[in-house]
Amino acid sequence: MKENLLSLPLATFNPKVAKQDHKQWSSLAGSSDALAIAHAIKEHQGPLVIITASTPSAIQLERSIPFFLNDNSIPITLFPDWETLPYDGFSPHQDIISQRLESLYRLSNDQKGVFIVPVNTLMQRLSPTDYLAQQVMLFKTGEILDRDSFRRQLERAGYLHVNQVISHSEFSVRGSVIDVFPMGSDMPFRIDLFDDEIDSIRFFDTENQRSSDKVDNIRLLPAREFPTSKQALGLFREQYLEEFGVNNAQDSVLPIVSKGNLIGGIEYYLPLFFEQTATLFDYLQDDTLLMLHGDIQTACSNHWKDIN
Repeated sequence: MKENLLSLPLATFNPKVAKQDHKQWSSLAGSSDALAIAHAIKEHQGPLVIITASTPSAIQLERSIPFFLNDNSIPITLFPDWETLPYDGFSPHQDIISQRLESLYRLSNDQKGVFIVPVNTLMQRLSPTDYLAQQVMLFKTGEILDRDSFRRQLERAGYLHVNQVISHSEFSVRGSVIDVFPMGSDMPFRIDLFDDEIDSIRFFDTENQRSSDKVDNIRLLPAREFPTSKQALGLFREQYLEEFGVNNAQDSVLPIVSKGNLIGGIEYYLPLFFEQTATLFDYLQDDTLLMLHGDIQTACSNHWKDIN
């Protein structure tokens, strides 16, 4: 199996961050690690990435750092693990994919903030850095919007047309009203059209379906971390046959995916949908401060064993 199908050992990563003075903190008891990190955040002007040895430690830092930071203007973002076993037949929950896509979008747009990444997540291959930039859709009030064209755009981006929008990556069209729950957003939006012009954009509640506050614009990220167009499916087929051969094709995921049906666990075949993939380090800006939390090498080795 080619090395970029899922992961690379941590030692082979080549971060863009320049080598500077390395500092090591030890014997940090209780929440003193979060306190030390909070001080580092205040001193650093650019993005800060914290690599943790496990998901529980990442979640703990996400909860404790804001207490010591006491600054709501600096976002704390957890770039989560898929929470599935390598090559298992289950796909991550859409809320997790939404959070991951939002994290990558923020990283690629050089926004100041703190990004907490479990090492299991760090080892996974990611879509190229230009994928989100090419797939993101931006709309604002007053713009012209063709409903049929918009619907096709959403379907190409992996969104599912439903009768009532409840969860991420769903949308519905009812006359002049379009409901959509974008990936990367905490709440869904309701777009009201006047003829073919966007008259208003509002948040709405999925439980009672009532509209609330107005917003001026909306940003839609793709529904998946990889493309699902005919071209992408063709590339998947080509690279799958190259990787595994024709003899294994009939009893594999290939016939199913070739028909456009994305089976559970398809995310682990992400590199086959691209000619080239990336790692999280490719998304980092030159002024990113990198921090390691916990026994990273042991966690990395254990995850690599699970993959093998």
